[in-house]
Amino acid sequence: MTKEIEIKDLIVGTGAEATKQSIVVANIREFLRRGDEVSQPPLFGAHQHSIDLRRRDCIAGLLKGIPGIGVVGMREIIISPHLAYGEAGIPGRIPANALLRCEVELIGIREHGGLLPGDWVPGKILMLSHYRDANEEQMNWSFTLQESGNSSFIYFSQRLQDNHQKKQVVSQIPIRLEAEHSERLIRQAMDLPDEMAENCVAWDSGFIDNTGGAVIRDNRTGACCMVVQVMEGGKNLC
Repeated sequence: MTKEIEIKDLIVGTGAEATKQSIVVANIREFLRRGDEVSQPPLFGAHQHSIDLRRRDCIAGLLKGIPGIGVVGMREIIISPHLAYGEAGIPGRIPANALLRCEVELIGIREHGGLLPGDWVPGKILMLSHYRDANEEQMNWSFTLQESGNSSFIYFSQRLQDNHQKKQVVSQIPIRLEAEHSERLIRQAMDLPDEMAENCVAWDSGFIDNTGGAVIRDNRTGACCMVVQVMEGGKNLC
């Protein structure tokens, strides 16, 4: 235990132990002090995440608290706001200055951080995103929808100038749709290239500039594009 995190092993793992250099696959559930669950909805599995502990793939409290867990073990990690989401929190999910209680079940340790086909939740996943240059004070957003309607959310981020300093404000809104509505939206997304051919640029057309990271452009006009992607089992369908 430290002043910043408190660790309690709920189930002692019998397999190899995670280290600070490990890439782990884990079920992670997050709770507020009062008991409300605020888990990050992943794209695959019920609460399953792939985390490279050598990088900042998660909050600092988990980077400190996961090493030492054995495979098939479960650990409770209580994390101070400083090592969680701090003063900003995540509007719509994590309040400001929230102390978190995390339950981490270690599923396995891997040699690489890539996802395997079995990691992904069954069914199709629709992802929409629109990102602009970092120096633009405009809203960036992404929308993720599972075919089942579960674990779907909208994520907003915006860079703002505050007292001559730039800061990033993020919000995340969970969404629950009936499966039939989710399936209909995914079908409509897959039909877009035919229905709006004049406005769609295929990823393999040669006209896409993705050198800006999350910012995708039509290199003929320089315009920032909205990206529409449908995946199943980790493979692109559209």
